[in-house]
Amino acid sequence: MKQDLRKRKTLLQIKGIACSSCCKTSHEANVPALLRCARCRMSYYCSKQCQKIDFPDHKHFCLALYDLANLEESWWPCEGESEWNKRIVQHIRLLDDLLDRPATAAEKNFLFFQPKCQVCFLTPLELTSPQKFIPCSNCRVVACCSNEHWDIHRSKHQALCKTYEQVVECDMIQYERGGEGVLWAPETWDKSKSFPPLPADWDAYFAWRKAPSFIPKYARVASHSLSGPLTVLEALERFYKKNTLHSLEELVIHILGAAQFEIMSLMAYEELMHVLPDFKTLRMVLIGFDIPDSKNVSVDCCSLCTEAKRTRNIVFFKGAYHEYVQSSEFLTPHLAVGFNSGLYEDDTELWMPTVHCLIEKDIPCVFTSYSKSEADQDLATIKGWGAKIYAGAKKNKWKSLVPIVEPMIVDKFFHNNNFKTLFKGRL
Repeated sequence: MKQDLRKRKTLLQIKGIACSSCCKTSHEANVPALLRCARCRMSYYCSKQCQKIDFPDHKHFCLALYDLANLEESWWPCEGESEWNKRIVQHIRLLDDLLDRPATAAEKNFLFFQPKCQVCFLTPLELTSPQKFIPCSNCRVVACCSNEHWDIHRSKHQALCKTYEQVVECDMIQYERGGEGVLWAPETWDKSKSFPPLPADWDAYFAWRKAPSFIPKYARVASHSLSGPLTVLEALERFYKKNTLHSLEELVIHILGAAQFEIMSLMAYEELMHVLPDFKTLRMVLIGFDIPDSKNVSVDCCSLCTEAKRTRNIVFFKGAYHEYVQSSEFLTPHLAVGFNSGLYEDDTELWMPTVHCLIEKDIPCVFTSYSKSEADQDLATIKGWGAKIYAGAKKNKWKSLVPIVEPMIVDKFFHNNNFKTLFKGRL
């Protein structure tokens, strides 16, 4: 899984600003310009050596991109964003066929985030002279095909350029750390047992937990993995009294619809043990279709928790949550979590029996969403299934501070766990 993350290309690599192998720009590599792959014309390299190093990972994808570029019927002119989106959706479907397997997330991102003019949606592949494609000199990931189109788009971009720069900064930090980002979890307990309540915001949290003096961009990336455990802690604060939380011997958390990101962020969940220093065992149960088919894994704790004979146990269940509930492995949780579930639009038929199980078993739940519109639609769906709502589509102060570019809408950003809905039992 870590190897898959390392294969993910940064935005600068996808945009042709950095070498697809070493991620250096032409300036950093001390070369006049990056070399473009002659076959696919979408990957760039600072040297023949870097191209050779990347070739084993790139070759099959390169052939598929070459074949895609030569399917003339799939390259109709895009006169607006909706046409661009239709074409991208078709290209990804075609890519699956050309690869003879489902495209990976990294390969899809290469198409979603390929360079395009923010005004006319042309790509470098469609221009007779790709060198005329003009990127922003500051963020470097937004481009137009001409100075005339920059004149149209410049004022809008100036208001968003700093956000794009933050995207690139965070992207590079995660790349430099092998895809894992800043997984900071302080090896100190809250011995004063001041939780709950949690502090007011991220700055107050980092001060409370005596974080090192983070450069803002590193604090931002640290929030990306800590957003999950902090969202869990705030939900526990809402559903349980302080004395109850500090009297637990074991804490059981279910993560529904778990995937690669939740697995890579598991280290950050030791913060639950540090903020609640009394319980002895943390059991995390990850349920989803995109996780390993392994059963029970013991995870190392920090030296402080190990010395106190505290343990962490991770259970993976590959499948739907309502299937897990019916299995002999089911553990009743203190909280069930659905991060960025999108249940109103994605796999609603699977989410419905899952939510019904949660309601009937009276399990406290927190579901998060990327945006207010998604949160409102998730809330309406959950209400329609009969849940008793404790907090509906509310802003989550523990959202990730990392801005994520929406690939299907020009100049749109979202954040992990931006809004939250809490529910428990039946209305």
